[in-house]
Amino acid sequence: MSLEGVPKLGFSFADKLAHALVYFVFTILWFLAFSKGITNTILKNNAIVASAIFAIIYGICVEIMQETLVTNRQGDWQDVLANTTGTILAIFLIKWFIANNRKLKTQN
Repeated sequence: MSLEGVPKLGFSFADKLAHALVYFVFTILWFLAFSKGITNTILKNNAIVASAIFAIIYGICVEIMQETLVTNRQGDWQDVLANTTGTILAIFLIKWFIANNRKLKTQN
């Protein structure tokens, strides 16, 4: 099967997948830090929102710094989109896990 007729995407799919995967893990780690390892009540009670905000803002800042501070790198809005996608998927997994964990606790 030849892929000659398939149009190019214009970006490296593997790179975007790597960005999404890294931010998926990054968001889960932020969530665990906020929900389990921090004493600040506001962050602890809003761990899901806080982890998403921190991950997304961090991803945007990294791309801005790559564009403005480094000569051999450039910022990429598609990287921001991939980072945000990874974060959103992590939030869905966290919410799913919390909901199912509560169901298991109420069944016992």
